[in-house]
Amino acid sequence: MDNTKHIPFDWKAVDDTSTWLEPCEESYYYAHKWKREGRRSLLDLGCGLGRHSLLFAESGFKVTAADISDDALCFLKKKAKETEADIACRKADMASLPFADDAFDCIFAMHSAGHADSAGMKRIMGEIKRVLKPDGAVFMTLCSKETWTYAESGLPKLDENTVIKTEGPEQGVPHYFVSEKDIRELFAGFDLQKVRHIDDCFEKRACKDGKWKNQKHYFIEAVLHKEPAVPDYSGVLGSSFTCRIDRPLGSAHPRNRDIVYPVNYGFIDGIIAGDGAEQDVYVLGTDKPLSTFTGKVIAVCHRLNDNEDKWIMAPEGSAFTREEILRSIDFQEKFFDSVLYTL
Repeated sequence: MDNTKHIPFDWKAVDDTSTWLEPCEESYYYAHKWKREGRRSLLDLGCGLGRHSLLFAESGFKVTAADISDDALCFLKKKAKETEADIACRKADMASLPFADDAFDCIFAMHSAGHADSAGMKRIMGEIKRVLKPDGAVFMTLCSKETWTYAESGLPKLDENTVIKTEGPEQGVPHYFVSEKDIRELFAGFDLQKVRHIDDCFEKRACKDGKWKNQKHYFIEAVLHKEPAVPDYSGVLGSSFTCRIDRPLGSAHPRNRDIVYPVNYGFIDGIIAGDGAEQDVYVLGTDKPLSTFTGKVIAVCHRLNDNEDKWIMAPEGSAFTREEILRSIDFQEKFFDSVLYTL
């Protein structure tokens, strides 16, 4: 069985969410350590209600919070708005992340990444390697095979490493368990900085019938060694296309009426972008609303914490500086981490 499609945590089944609102002690440590190391962009993988996303944002990180639960992301979006926290919330399955290669300086995954079977866990690690920058850092916790849930509970096992929960808010959710050997195999290509084997020997939630059920986890810190990914836009930059304008200059964003388009914005029929829809384009060099436009691509805005690029088009023979392009698209691109590639 390949549990690569995650099952959302059932937040409606949780009576007391206080445990998931208080940042763990490790988050304070890594907020300090990673900031000192000059890391900026952070992915909170399996963010839940956002306790760590909010902490890292407050510490000055550019935070992307990813989770498969609509309820969790809705809660975090509201909280981020209340606190004016700079957090991009993205619905995402860990086995197929909607982010560009080399998108993040660091990834924080507290009690979240191991919700898969063995095949799914390998895919998750592959995605973590893909979206981390060269020399990017990851902190992750994984359940230990020495914990009661794996060794003694009698819960059904999907494979050698995976137990599936049969009740509670995680009913039907697989849990992946590891040994030291498993960790070394999973983190091939990483430099393991620190591996701690922690036994939460007393936890109220794990106390049943007056007996303590140990909760052992591995706390893993690692740095990834890989070559950087280099996008190739040689077949796009300088090429001519015709696009349809569905958000003309002066119009408001269909969902966020506070955003008014200072340029024409549309799409190219027949070219599919990373989000599965037609390729979006900004049109520069026109001073009136348009319905269609034909011109050349002068730049590509390569979004890192999103799954689509934006092309920038202009009339043949026109020229724009890098700074002019960035100013023209900042009204919308300021909400994303991106790199601009020009002719």
